[in-house]
Amino acid sequence: MTMAKRLAIFSDIHANLPAMEVVADYIRSGGYDGVYCLGDLGGYASQPNEVQDIVQSMGCPTILGNYDEGVGFERESCGCNYIQPFDIKMSDVSFFWTREHTSGEHKAWLRELPRQIRLQVGDLDVLLCHGSPASTTEYLFETRSDAYLNKFTVGGRDDAQADVIVFGHTHVPFHREVSGVHFVNTGSVGRPKDGDPRAGYCVLTIDGDQVSVEQIRLAYDIEAACMRLIAAGLPEYFADYLRLAGSVTPPE
Repeated sequence: MTMAKRLAIFSDIHANLPAMEVVADYIRSGGYDGVYCLGDLGGYASQPNEVQDIVQSMGCPTILGNYDEGVGFERESCGCNYIQPFDIKMSDVSFFWTREHTSGEHKAWLRELPRQIRLQVGDLDVLLCHGSPASTTEYLFETRSDAYLNKFTVGGRDDAQADVIVFGHTHVPFHREVSGVHFVNTGSVGRPKDGDPRAGYCVLTIDGDQVSVEQIRLAYDIEAACMRLIAAGLPEYFADYLRLAGSVTPPE
């Protein structure tokens, strides 16, 4: 008789230390069979090094997110692929601040992170990635059609050869099954975009070939994160974004 396995999986902390502290404490007390981080430790808030220290202290396997790649390898952009001019401007402000304020030691650690992790859990093959199985920067939005997601299922153009695909990058949690493959977005620890400002992570439970997903949301001291990023010289817009979980009207 197989025993169900419970995995805690989190992503997109984005330098929000108060959120990461709460999530880390909660995960440590959860008795999980495994803990994994899907990347994007820095950006948009003011404590990328401290966040990275917590993730390292948890001893959890960690994936290279697009932000981690940009900072670690000192690229010229975060690979966020924004379209609107204001979003591009804010993204650049965040990226160059983060690149400048992430220590050399922390950048070196980021450069060693893998792009994917594959697991055998119960009877199922699980793929962990940041954006999509094909690209660190691809957004698998909750609004993607079944036809779009089918490219990652059996026989698809980018067949991921996985029964469960877990990812982040969009900051909006969801769980869908398409052509027998489970698509699971963990949401975001430090910068949710779904209108719920609480820190988020997911619990993936696999029992044989059965899959269930629980999206955990945790209250944290949002104002502490906001005050710290403002004091660090980052735009107050980023604080408003945390408070409203993405539903911010950019200034004219």
